Amino acid sequence: MIATKGLQLMRSFSTTAARNSHGYGGPGRNLPFDIYSKYKFTALLALYFSSGFGLPFLMVRYVKHRSL
Repeated sequence: MIATKGLQLMRSFSTTAARNSHGYGGPGRNLPFDIYSKYKFTALLALYFSSGFGLPFLMVRYVKHRSL
């Protein structure tokens, strides 16, 4: 009885998981940004890396100007 109930639960979970999956859309389909628009992706990537690289320099500039 317990084994039968466990098998029923396992079967219903596996079919529910398969039913709820939306299929495989290919690489990059599960990312929160569009990688297929070449120019938009390049601009966003450049903005992301330049902000991370430039932030320490901007903080130093802010501290130096604040103390004057």
